[in-house]
Parts: sequence; C-alpha cells; structure tokens
Amino acid sequence: MAWAAAHAKGSKAWAILEAKKTGKKVVAPDETTATSYTVANPDGTLTTELTPGPERVWRGGKWHKVDAALTTSADGTVRAKEHPNGLRLAGKGGTAPRSLAAAQNAAPRDLVTLGSGEEAVTLQWKGGLPAPELDGTTARYREAVPGADVIVEATRTGFEQFVEINQRPSGAYSYTLPVRAKGLKAKANEDGSVTFTDAETGRRRATMPAPVMWDASVDQQSGEHTRKARVAMKVVNKGTGRIDLVVTPSTEFLSDPATRYPVTVDPSTSALASTFDTYVQRGETVDLSTDTELDFGNPGTTNADGTTRVARSFIHWNTTPIQDALIIDTNLALWNFHSGNTDCTAQSWTIWDTTAASTSSRWTNQPTWNQQYHSSTQTRGNPSCTGTQPDGWINADVDALVQTWASAQATRGFMGLRAATDDTRAWKRVNSGNNTANQPKLSVTYNYRPSDGSARQAGTPFKSYAGVWAVDTTTPTLRDTFTDADGDTVNGTFQVYDAATNTPITTPLGEGLLVSDFGEQGKPVSVVVPAGQLQDGKTYKFRTNAYDGTHYNLNWSPWTEFVVDTTAPGEPSPVTSSQYPEGGYGGGAGQAGTWTATTADDANRLQYRVDGEDPDPEAGVPGSGTWTTVNTTSTTTGTSASFTTTPTSDGAHHVDTRAVDRADNVGTTSEYGFIAGTAPAPRSHKVDITLNAPATTAADPADWNNPYPAFGWNGWNTVTSSGKTTVDAPPLLSPKKRVTKAGDVTLTMTPQKQRSPQAAKALKEYRKQQESQTDTTPFAASSYTGPVLDTSWCDPTKIDQKSFIRRTEACLLFTWGAEGTTPQGVYRQYWDVMWQVKLDPKSDTIKTFLQMYPLMPTVQEMWPSSPKAMAFNVITGCGSTGCTNGMGFDWETGRTPSWSSGLDQHIAQGTADFTWDGSVTNAAGLKDKDLSKVLTLLVGASFSTDTPNMVVTQDKVSSGPFEIRCDKVYGTGGCVVPSYSPGYSMNSKKFPAAAAHTWLIQNRLAPEYFGQTPVTPLHYMPNKTRNAAGAGGTGRSENSNRYRICYGAAANRMVYRNDTALHPELSSSNKDRRSCDEYSFNATYESAGMPTSEGGLNPKPVSDALQGRECVQTYEKKLPDGTYRLYDDERYAAPTWDETCGRSSMSLNVNSQSMARFGSFASTFRLLDKDTYWVDIDGFQDCDATADVIVCAQRP
Repeated sequence: MAWAAAHAKGSKAWAILEAKKTGKKVVAPDETTATSYTVANPDGTLTTELTPGPERVWRGGKWHKVDAALTTSADGTVRAKEHPNGLRLAGKGGTAPRSLAAAQNAAPRDLVTLGSGEEAVTLQWKGGLPAPELDGTTARYREAVPGADVIVEATRTGFEQFVEINQRPSGAYSYTLPVRAKGLKAKANEDGSVTFTDAETGRRRATMPAPVMWDASVDQQSGEHTRKARVAMKVVNKGTGRIDLVVTPSTEFLSDPATRYPVTVDPSTSALASTFDTYVQRGETVDLSTDTELDFGNPGTTNADGTTRVARSFIHWNTTPIQDALIIDTNLALWNFHSGNTDCTAQSWTIWDTTAASTSSRWTNQPTWNQQYHSSTQTRGNPSCTGTQPDGWINADVDALVQTWASAQATRGFMGLRAATDDTRAWKRVNSGNNTANQPKLSVTYNYRPSDGSARQAGTPFKSYAGVWAVDTTTPTLRDTFTDADGDTVNGTFQVYDAATNTPITTPLGEGLLVSDFGEQGKPVSVVVPAGQLQDGKTYKFRTNAYDGTHYNLNWSPWTEFVVDTTAPGEPSPVTSSQYPEGGYGGGAGQAGTWTATTADDANRLQYRVDGEDPDPEAGVPGSGTWTTVNTTSTTTGTSASFTTTPTSDGAHHVDTRAVDRADNVGTTSEYGFIAGTAPAPRSHKVDITLNAPATTAADPADWNNPYPAFGWNGWNTVTSSGKTTVDAPPLLSPKKRVTKAGDVTLTMTPQKQRSPQAAKALKEYRKQQESQTDTTPFAASSYTGPVLDTSWCDPTKIDQKSFIRRTEACLLFTWGAEGTTPQGVYRQYWDVMWQVKLDPKSDTIKTFLQMYPLMPTVQEMWPSSPKAMAFNVITGCGSTGCTNGMGFDWETGRTPSWSSGLDQHIAQGTADFTWDGSVTNAAGLKDKDLSKVLTLLVGASFSTDTPNMVVTQDKVSSGPFEIRCDKVYGTGGCVVPSYSPGYSMNSKKFPAAAAHTWLIQNRLAPEYFGQTPVTPLHYMPNKTRNAAGAGGTGRSENSNRYRICYGAAANRMVYRNDTALHPELSSSNKDRRSCDEYSFNATYESAGMPTSEGGLNPKPVSDALQGRECVQTYEKKLPDGTYRLYDDERYAAPTWDETCGRSSMSLNVNSQSMARFGSFASTFRLLDKDTYWVDIDGFQDCDATADVIVCAQRP
C-alpha cells in the first residue's frame, strides 16, 4: 500500500493513506470522471458520488464543474461556460425574414452546435437572427420569424430548441431546421425521433426525440403542461451529412380556441452518454430521455381514453467504481421541484431494481421491474407547502440495492422510481440528468473485501514442483498474498489438512485453522504450523481466506499441497572416475576427467566443487571453491549425475560432491581424493603392524589415576608405566629442605620420599598420647575423623610408606626438627610427619590429616624431661587468599600435641577441614586462567618448651608449599592437584588401528614430546574461548592445528586411500567413511600444526610449504585373508623417523570413537589450559620402537 501510494499519487491507495494521516477526507483524483467523484475517508473507507449526467468536464488539464450558463463571446457568438459537449449558439446575424414563407426560402445559418470535429451536430435556422437575449441557460431570439421567438435552452448533455408561437397563425404553419453532421448519419425512427450514428462505426452518438408542442396552460395538481400534441417532423436526407427537419405543428392544435398562447414547439437534442435516465408515462408515445425532469406517480390528469397518466422513472448509474465493494452506506438524492401533496403530507415512493431502459422505453414497453428494495416518504416542492417543504432534495437509503450491483460486479446499475400508490398526492417531479442544476446523485460509502490469495506458498525453501511445494521442516511457514482495494491491513486464515486422510491437523483454534498477524495488503502474510503436527514424508494441503478487520473474503482459496521432507539425501555413493581413480594416481595437469556420482532417488540435483574447503572462521580458514550444480537423471537403475573437470596441476586434489533434494535439503559431502600425475616407483613398507580385529564389545579401560611419587619430595627419580622405567624425573617442588632459626632453637622441614627408618621403632611401639602424657589436664572433646586417604596407598601405619600424589589427593612426608641449647649442651628432636590432602573435584571441600612421629634421638641429644618439654601449636590453611588460613587441627586426644622428653615416643594425629572460598583470578573473564585459582596449602607449627634454662623467643616450622587449583570452568566448582598428569586409556582392543598409530608416533619419534608417560606428557589445549594460546594470548582453535596437518593447501591435503579399512560394525547405522587421524592430537600444544609463535611446544612444527605431508603417513588396510595391518603409506616417501607428527588414513568410526570419552575424561580430571596428561596404550609391548623397520603384532 505504501509503495503504491508513493508511486501513484492521486490513486485510491494514496488518498487512503493521506486521509488516515491527516484525519481529513482526501480526493482521489485518479478516480474522478465526468459522472463519479471519489474521496477517501479518515476511517479507511471510500465514498463515491455518482450522477447519471456529467457533473464535470475535463479542460486544460483539470476538472471543471459543469456550468451550462450561456455567455456571449467577443465575436458575438454564444457559448455555454463549461459544457461537456462544447455547446455553442449563434449570435446576431442577417435579417430576420418578414414571414414564415420567406424563412423557408432564406439561406440557413448555424443556430446551435453540439460537439466538435467529425462528431459535431449543428442545428441551423433559415433566415437572419436577432441578437439573443440571455437568461442563465436560455437564449431567446425574439421575433426570429413574425409572431414567434426562437428559444435555445442548454441542457447538461445537449440542448432544447423551442419555437414559441406567440399568436395564433392565420394558416398552415411549418418551418425547416437544417442539420449538419459531417461524420454522422441521421436516421428517422418510427416514433418520430431521429438517431445520429457514427458514419464509420455505426455507434449511436446523439438523439433527437419526436417533437411535441404544448400551450401555456398548466395543470395545478400536476404542474404540467397538460395540453400537448405531437408535432409532425419529416426527415429529408440530403447526403454528405446534411439533412433537413421539416417541422409542421398541428394546425388543429394551433387553431383550437382552447389553446392558450404562446404555444411551444420542442425538438430537443442530446448527446448520448454512458449513463442514462428517462421516464415513461401512460398515454405518451415519444422518447422522454432528453427531458430535464423525471416524473413518477399519478399526476391527476387523464388521457383521452380516460386512463390516468401515471409516470415511472428510470436512472442508469455507472457502478464500475464500486464493483465488488462492500457497501457501508448510501444515499439517493433527487431534486424535487413539484409534488402533488397539496395537503403537505409526506408521500411514499419506492426504489426498484429493473432491467435497462432505453430511448425506446414507453409505458407499453417498460423495463422489467425485478424487485422493490427501498422506499422513502420524503416529499418537497408543492407550491402550497413552500414554508415547510420548499423545492429541495429528497433522499432514500438504497444500501441493499447498491450492494446487489456491487456484488454482481455490474458496470451499470438500473434503478426504477415509482410512487407507492396511485394517490395523486404521491405525484413527484424531479430533475433529470439533463437538467443543468441539481441532477440526481447517488452517494456510496464502501470498502472492499480483501481479495482471494494470489500467491500460496509453503517453505522453506518455498519451491514447488508441478504445483506441489516441498518443505524442509515439520514446522513450515505457509504464506499467501492478499490485496485490499481500500489499503486495509489484512490477515489470513489458513486451514491445514492431511492430504491422504482429508482431515484437519490439530491446532489451537481447531479444524486445522491458523491465523496470521495483520500485514500490509499486497505483501505476504504467514503462519507457522505448530510443532508435533506434521510428519516427515507425508503430504498435506492448505487453503486460505482473507480478513481486513471488517470483512472476510467470501471464498476459500483452492487447496495447495505441500510435502514435508526433512531428510537430507544420503552421501553420493559410489563416485567414480576412470581417468582419476579415487585415492590413486591418474591423468595429469590439464587433462580433463569425468566423474559420475550415484545419489539417493529423491535427489534432483548434484553439487560438486574442486579443491574447495568449507569456511572455519575459528580456524582462520576463509573457505574456498565454488559449488556447481548439475541436475540428476533417474533411470530404472537409479539416480545419478555426471560432470567434467580438469586438474590445474599435478599432485593431490579432491572433488567434493553432495546431493540436494526438492526441499533444498543438502546431503552429506562425499570427498573424493586423487593424485594427478604418474605414480612413484614401488617400495617396501617400513611399518607393518598386524592388528587384531576390533572387539566391538570390549569394555573401556579405566583411565589412569594411579598414585605416583610426589615429585620434589626427597628427589625421587623413577616412574614405571606399562612396564617401562624412565629415570631422572625432574623435581617439581622446591626447596627440598627448609631451615628456620628462632633464638636458641633451630627447626627444619625436609621433604621425604618415604618414612625415615627411625620411624619403624615408633610404629612398632605405637602408644597414644594419653598413655604417657604427663599433662594432667582433662581431655577435650574432639572432632577428629582420622586419615582422609585410602590406606591402600597412603597408610599412616606403614613403615615404608612413600610420598605419592593423585589428581585430587596427596600423601606427603617430611621431617620437622627442633634444636635447643642450654648451659649443659645441645639437644635435638625430630618428627616424621605425614600430611594427607584430599580434594573434591565437584565441590569446594578440602580435607587434611596430619600425623607426627617422634624419632628416637641419640643419648647425647635427648631433650631433657619436663611436662611440656616440646609442645606444638599446629595450624593449616592457604598461604595466601582463597581459603581459610590459620586453622587449627582437631587432635585425636583433644589436646594439642606435646612431648615430655626425648623418650616420649607417642604419635600425635589430627584432622582439619576447610573450604575454597570460590574466588577465581578474574570472574569476568572467559579463559581457563581467569576462572581458576592456584591455592598454596601449608601446615605450620609454633614450638614452645618448659624445659628450664631453654628459652624460645619465636620458634616456628612449616611444611613445604603444596599447590592445588580450584576452578569453575566445568560449571560446578571443584579442586585438583594440577601437578599430577592423569592418563587417558585408549581402548586398544576395540580400536586397534587408532591405538597402533598413537603408539607408533609416541614411541618411535622423539619420546619426550608425545605423551607416553606422566613425565613426558601432552599439554591440553581446550577450545579457543578457553585457551590463552596465540601470539596475543587471545586463543587458538584446535581446528587450526588439524587443518595444517590434515587439510591445508590442496597439494598437502591428505588423500584418503581407497583401500583404507572401514569398520561399519562399530556404528549403529552400520556406516563408515574415511578420515584423517593425527597425532599428536590437534587439541594439544604438542601438535605439529601449532607454530611455536602461537605457543606450540612441538620442537619442529610443520612448515607452511608442506604442512601435513611432513608427517609420518600411515593407513589401516584389511587384507584378503581378513587380517588387518597398519602400514606406512607407500604413495609418500618412507618415514625417516625425524618427523614430529603422524597422520593416518583411518576409519572415521575408529578415529572418532577412540577419543569419544575424552570430553568426560577432561571434565572428570578438570583439565584446564596447558594441563598435562598422557595416553596409555596397551598391547604393543612386543613391538620394538627403536627399529628402523617396525614389523610386529598386537598382543591378543
């Protein structure tokens, strides 16, 4: 609507918008005609005023109101001011004839001209004419002939020419009116009228009814000239558009003594128009369509046979402007200048639907009166009632009648008017469409029903085939476009049925009905089918109906069918090329090849691209290659498509294909790799590992969380994994020994690999504190809970217990020592201390346990006896923020530990539980380092003594710092020991090829980088949002690493071997495809695809030039005998073992499922950015990883 308004100023659309915007009525100039005038109302409706005669005339590029008033031009001629047919009259000219006889012989001159050019009709007068006397629409040529005036009265569509005979003539009276009509032909009709037709087309252009004459008498009841008589008129056709009308008034009428003069003789002429009005009257046998009035009712006069002269009227309306409109209000207005109601009572008159009237309509040949629709009692115009009912408009509501015309989309509405009774009081005379003032008017206010929908569609993707739409969703959008001539907003009611059962789907409104929001007319409105109603593969149908807020369209649209197709066609298979076999060598640069791809039967298109890549913004891959579409062909053997393309260079290339169905569902891409050029010379394999068949039901092994020695505690230096010993493990915690001096007492703490030998005796002679405690203070209640770790690996009673850690636990041993001096000598005492720490990976809880073993000193250093010779106040907590600090222990005895002398060998045990406070490094950040915090745990003690002469001023001792880390990365917070490297246990029995490939790269290449043990771990790289890799620490996508190893430039891309073993048995869908398996994994900092500038830890990442081609290339193959092998790929150079990565052409099921548990593994062990872990591989102990040629077999 807005677009139409913007581009069609003056149209209905423009006027409606303007009216709504301004709140005022706005004319629609484009809709204005001579007989209709349309305005838009502020409420969005339209009002059109119709008239039977022209109300306007187009001149000078604009409309002017018809004005038939006569005016004298500068040249003396007379013109109507604004006349539809350019009415022109003669001015003064010549000498008036002295007698009627002289006039007959006088030369003719133009009297009245109607129209112009070829269509002009000119009525002439014989003899001279005096200057006309003008009075409004009347021109009087006084004494144009002796005793008579010539009068011309302009009508709305033509003119009336009278000869007014002022005195009774002495004899016969006749005169001739020459007519000139250059492009017209004149035809005399049987009723005495004359019709003018176009000489070429035969179209009727004007009419002259049979002339009549009347005298000066007027009937008081009817207001009519009741003394009338026919006038004889002879038509003499003189050829070339010239005729003479010989008018002979009735001698009998003229000579009758009853005739009152002046007598008027009236031959009128009117141009025919698209509209029309007339009336018929009993007793009248002439055409009355040129009269300036319409009569209906009984005038109270009678014909010679005694019958009443009842009249009825007919009006034709041009109803084209209101075709198919919804009528809101109407008003028929008639100018009533005379009525028969001498008593001034209102008299009823009726309005009918009739058939068409014509110039041939007479009382005895009336149009058919179809049906009365309305009536009115409004009455005006009786001379006796001028005080209350002066001449004026009488009105009637004609809504129903006009609606029948509009609904029928009629171009013309035929209306009949008649009195309700034959009572003479009901007699009325009203102006006709020929009258120059106050012609009949029909005002119609209306709007339109919205149209039928013109564009029913279903989608996405809004595509149809043979009239049936295909949709790619079970909640499709249905839409249709409705127009509304009033510019109203429109909504659509959509009804959806199951096409097979012809039953409605279930909707909230019932009966399958859905209603759209209102939208701009001429633009689509839509609904979305609710979820759960449609099924993939089924056919449905819908139809629509429009509503503009006031009116519904009366019709449902035809049904439109759509098919739900949410299933993408499968991957094209097979894809073949004789010139370029898959996975192998063929052809060469510049040599064309043809590929044929077999698709699913429902695919109607195949798309292909050469050396293309899907975009991966996170990996920095922009995407490349253009998909080209070819149509598929279906035969009895299947559906397929072929295409031809040409490699531009030798080397690795790939062609991607995918199928597309009618719903635009795009299937899985099939990658077809090949190498353009000549194959290299054959060579022997350097890798030949016999693999077991995948054990599809093999249970996943437990991931490795075994305790291993706590690095840095007394310098341990060995660790064993999978039967292999690695020496010289680096210490991770320092210092090994801490010495604190306070006054005369020196305290030391030394980390230990295992318990001190001196502790053995203490364990054998275990005695609780209360058995030898010299302090007689009563025991306090204690919340002591005992050791917090499993005694299977951290046993407080075990003599040779070692320091171990796990991912959430630590069993730490160290020695505290005290030294004091008195005048008698130097005294020393040592305690073997076990500190247990237990974390919760799913909560903020931190539990600790402390055990102090006093060690037996030498006799010379034994601490002297006193009740609290050696007393400790032990506290624990975080060395910085993040958890409780300075928290005391709950001791087993309820008392803080103290010893009475060096001979006192009881053991003190206590527990302390505290929590991480939930704080992290940067709560607003997204990186792992932001959402985590390292906490330094410490346990410390202050020492005091009551030994005489041994003064202690400030004597303290503490453990070494032990770091834990808490985070909120995995949702619920939790804490771990970050220095521990958990092991991911690959299921070698279920995925032998992946395990063999991993083992090969781990053990044959530089072992310190490939995660085969906890001390040669991999460093985890989570997704780009979490990690802080990259030159600016903003993160790097693991896909970037994978891209450089497996894909990269087309020449470096892995070309999957066509003989790669597939394992559909590992998938519930029994499907599989080839893939690239890389090691080290792409989500590690050891990946060779990660440059050192980005934070990579691989000493030799792949180059930009060769990328993944620099890796060891392997593949799994199934031999004819059913056995499986892992081979190095002989299409490439043999491995040198100086490589720092491996990539393998491998089953996607094997590749993806072998690491499918890793997400759970990472969550369980709370692996964060750069955390270490390793990959535990079992089954290849019989393989020699030092050999240049590796030939071995996986253990059963």
